[in-house]
Amino acid sequence: MTTASRFHGFSFRLRDREVREFGEDRLATELGDADVFSWIDLESSTKTPLLDLLACLGVDAKVADRLDAPEILPWIVERPNCVAFRLYEIDRPERHLDTAAGIRAMEASRMLVILGKDFVVTWHACPLDVVDEVKATCGDAFRLAGRTPNFVAFLFLQRCLYDYADLNLANDNFLDGFGPAPGRSCASNAEQIEVAGRNILTLKKLATSLHIVCMLLATKRTPFVSDEGRASFRDLQENAISVRSAVDDSRDLLNGVLGSLQTEAANRTSEIAGVLTVVSVIMLPLGLLAGIWGMNFEVLPLVKHEYGFWLLMGGMVTIAALLFWTFRRVGWIRR
Repeated sequence: MTTASRFHGFSFRLRDREVREFGEDRLATELGDADVFSWIDLESSTKTPLLDLLACLGVDAKVADRLDAPEILPWIVERPNCVAFRLYEIDRPERHLDTAAGIRAMEASRMLVILGKDFVVTWHACPLDVVDEVKATCGDAFRLAGRTPNFVAFLFLQRCLYDYADLNLANDNFLDGFGPAPGRSCASNAEQIEVAGRNILTLKKLATSLHIVCMLLATKRTPFVSDEGRASFRDLQENAISVRSAVDDSRDLLNGVLGSLQTEAANRTSEIAGVLTVVSVIMLPLGLLAGIWGMNFEVLPLVKHEYGFWLLMGGMVTIAALLFWTFRRVGWIRR
């Protein structure tokens, strides 16, 4: 394998519940040990190391097809010696949990999980938190309830589903407290709402993909999933349904926030229009008087009067004051 790849292996022995780590140099030895089943994690930016590993395991290379496809799909495929599916994890999920300063767009990284009778292989192109989490907990999980390679796949599915639920709640917390903030423009508000909407759509796709995987593993009769494993995947499937429902509720919450913002914008527009209307009504008679006394006639009331200008100005001020007082009295002008 190339130097650009990282190989990490674990072997699990049922007899004494021993867990041992191994490197690439011991791969053949661990695979030949009939007393253990192995988990092989491979991180590589290219498919070449993965294809080499699949050839070593005797797995059809077609399970690694379209790994660079942009769409989020489970892409489940079964071969005589394995079943493979895709799993997706949010990049650096902890960044999205604190929404006090706003939210960021969520990006997902693809994993390939290959489940055999005595091995499970995981491949990913970049470091993932879920992989580190499973590596840290797989020993305790195996000693507690591990029986077959199914338990490693279960740990990955469970952790990813937990992250989806947690991140969806963080997104909901942001939407629940969202509103105009000092120093934040309308464009900034619109951008944050757009990010929240994209996050909901991303989580919906991820949860749906995981749900399909759990449904297959829980219902399909295959030698690569034990009866005990099917029961666990069935429970996980029910949890996936709950997470999908929560994500759908988040869409309703987003629509409510959008409706509230639109109503607020409409109210502001109505208030501005009301102010402009009041100003226009006050100025209308004043403009009318100015227009009349601006006509070029020789005879107009007060034109020759010594105080005619001031009398006209006083009348205009009086009319404006009366109109202002009237509008205040009927509630058209607030205090």
